[in-house]
Amino acid sequence: MSAKYLCPILTSFNDDSTINYEDMHGLYDHVLSNGIDGILIGGSAGEFYALNYNEAEELISDAINYINHQSIVIAGTGRMNRMETINLSNFALEKGADAVIIVGPYYSACSQEDVFNYFDDILGHIAGNVYLYNYQDRTGYDISVNTVLRLLEKHNNLIGIKDTHPVSRHSQKYINEILPKYPSFEVFTGYDTNCVPVVISGGAGCIGALSNVYPKLCHDLVSSLNKGDYNKIVEIERKIDKYALFYEAYTPFNPLMKWALNEMGYSIQENCRVPISKLTSDVKADLDAVANRLWRE
Repeated sequence: MSAKYLCPILTSFNDDSTINYEDMHGLYDHVLSNGIDGILIGGSAGEFYALNYNEAEELISDAINYINHQSIVIAGTGRMNRMETINLSNFALEKGADAVIIVGPYYSACSQEDVFNYFDDILGHIAGNVYLYNYQDRTGYDISVNTVLRLLEKHNNLIGIKDTHPVSRHSQKYINEILPKYPSFEVFTGYDTNCVPVVISGGAGCIGALSNVYPKLCHDLVSSLNKGDYNKIVEIERKIDKYALFYEAYTPFNPLMKWALNEMGYSIQENCRVPISKLTSDVKADLDAVANRLWRE
């Protein structure tokens, strides 16, 4: 196996809501020095939807320049405006991103034909590697296996998909029905707890936010999978299952992870962008038992 664990990096915002690039550089160093295979900049964990176009360009450009080919860099470039998606994607690829990842239009109640037409158009205008981002809970629709296959018939630059679906069987259907025809197509799960079954089934790995807080553990999981070390896989998976409480104890998880990293001694501002609020002292008090369980051990 050659599974990878990629980190959808959090974004550190100053009190005035600007991006703290010194913190971002520290976060890149933190996850990469602990063995994470690559960075997804401008993903859901990074609150991409709250960035304006110029901020997205700046964040992507800075990450590519700072990481400087030390690892894979994938840029989240999905925007609600079609031309912004195309332009931001080509900008990222020209700057040196290894690929871009594009979430489909959200809010609209798209049919599968709408989804196909959208990505068919977008892929035809992007000069580089593209991953689809399937996140039905946020977009309101699923990208079907058939839609992916239709796109693959036309576009050589479509190289994979991140499937943020809670049921591992959903990702396995992509693997089972697409890889026999397109063996190089990469299927990543967006759920840390689904990494093991997805990789065993033939998936490419995980793009999971727990790697912000526990990058070495996530690296060790895919390393153990690649080696076939069953005992180590079981040991790590039980820890991953425990740390999944990050996603359940507070919604959304972003401010909880920022608080955890701050308390663990990493430089990150706890601020988030509207509509997500920074954790108040009262909320932290309510979450004290959770903090004790997750990172104060």
